[in-house]
Amino acid sequence: MSKMLIELQKAGIKLIDGDRGTRYPSKEDFYDKEYCLFLDTGNITAKGFDFSSTHFITQQKDSSLRNGKLERNDIVMTTRGSVGNVALYDESVPFDNVRINSGMIIIRCGDSCSPQLLYYLLQSPFVKKQINDMISGSVQKQLPVSIINRIKIIKDYTSMNVRVIYDLDRKIKLNNEINTQLEELARTIYDYWFLQFEFPNEEGKPYKSSGGKMVYNEQLKREIPESWEVKTLKNSRLFSIIKQGVEYFSKKIYLATANVIGNDIIDGNVVDYENREGRANMQPTLNSVWFAKMKNSIKHIFISKSDKWMIDKYIISTGFMGLQCGENSFPYIVGFISSKYFEKLKDYRSGGSTQEGINEEDLNLFPIIEPTDDILIKYANLVTSLIEKLNKNRKENQELSSLRDFLLPLLMNGQVTFNEENYKLDNEIKQVIAKPYIDGYNQWKRMQGYAARGEVDDEILKQIYDAMDEYDKK
Repeated sequence: MSKMLIELQKAGIKLIDGDRGTRYPSKEDFYDKEYCLFLDTGNITAKGFDFSSTHFITQQKDSSLRNGKLERNDIVMTTRGSVGNVALYDESVPFDNVRINSGMIIIRCGDSCSPQLLYYLLQSPFVKKQINDMISGSVQKQLPVSIINRIKIIKDYTSMNVRVIYDLDRKIKLNNEINTQLEELARTIYDYWFLQFEFPNEEGKPYKSSGGKMVYNEQLKREIPESWEVKTLKNSRLFSIIKQGVEYFSKKIYLATANVIGNDIIDGNVVDYENREGRANMQPTLNSVWFAKMKNSIKHIFISKSDKWMIDKYIISTGFMGLQCGENSFPYIVGFISSKYFEKLKDYRSGGSTQEGINEEDLNLFPIIEPTDDILIKYANLVTSLIEKLNKNRKENQELSSLRDFLLPLLMNGQVTFNEENYKLDNEIKQVIAKPYIDGYNQWKRMQGYAARGEVDDEILKQIYDAMDEYDKK
């Protein structure tokens, strides 16, 4: 294996620092017609770029900075904070002028290698382990250029066929784009029904603009539809607060707040009931809505009636608060928790000397409008399918990501090759064949009798199989 590897510094790959030592731009340096996007480490996540919070600097400020200007197909890696996160600045990124701050580094291939392949290799467990080993023991985790230069990748990377990995990633991106549109559609419907009060009346016309009766509410200081009520999140009839405590399980994946980015879930560590950490103590349920309690932390988990797979797979951190909804109230509470109004109110009400956030009693300070049951049912009939499609796409992305991460090390050590004649693309995803490894694994699993035991986690079995000697696999 060692003969197949080469350090980055010997592979013709150029490393370029962000603007280290340069003063972070002041307010007057920002927002000149959105001239140049200025990235901070928070914009680089375990899933690539995150543009939910962006800053733009002026043309004058951009011209005064020395380093950190991106070119297409550059790779950005974080060197402090969440060390080792990478993102590829390819044609899919909708910004032409981009510069990175300190705490990141640019990895530039030039003509010597495939940026897509290098991007995948830098995401692989093989490289992640190298990074963790190199920075272990440091009080403040940092990744200087000298360490990055020592990272080893496969030597003959130019001859590797990366099409299958690229297509898996492309399908993941497509699902993310679909989800963005679905989330925008759900948000638009919610706003139209419950902020503008233009839900359909008995004749199918917009309620408020068609003369629907409105009454003034003293608590909200605004008019709301007749027969609707205003309660607080603490005493709402639409849900109950989920208490701490979990049912017994053998092995599940623990979702800490760090494993949720917006509405997207990145699988955390596998834990068992006896040895899990204290915060792994919230039980997911069907028709439940979860949000991070911490201030300035927009993290949501929505588990619909069709998401039993999430119940079977996850345990949730006590850093989340869970709301147990009914089937008809679930979509409405999803919309409420997803709204900017809720997040602003959560940040305003957050307290605590060490880490600001909210607790259950603070929910007495969160007013919520309660529509009538017939409106909740109509809204649920309209929106539930959107939420289920969102979660279906997220589940598929997790499976595709696992497949991609599973194939990468096999490609690196030559255990897998792909037959071009049998490599076909259907409308959803290219079907891949890792025949030498998969056949051996399936044969071993049948011999052990694991194939008939549905409760045995397949990923754990693969880890056991990978750790065995070749003799024991026969």
